[in-house]
Amino acid sequence: MFNDFHYRLAQDRMAREQELAERRAERRRYVRSPAGPSLRGRVARRLFELAVAAEREETWRVVWEKLEARGRL
Repeated sequence: MFNDFHYRLAQDRMAREQELAERRAERRRYVRSPAGPSLRGRVARRLFELAVAAEREETWRVVWEKLEARGRL
């Protein structure tokens, strides 16, 4: 009986460690690449793309000037 109790404790511990390892791996998959552009940079580029797609010359010039002023390009 004593050995059975310790065997179950070991099994529970291994199951908890496996679950923890799975959760860590899942979190690592969702982490953004540190070498990638920031959210602000991605949004600025997307706004510029939308302005160009809308073919509004004034709009994309303003967006372009803002991006240059902030040093995002």
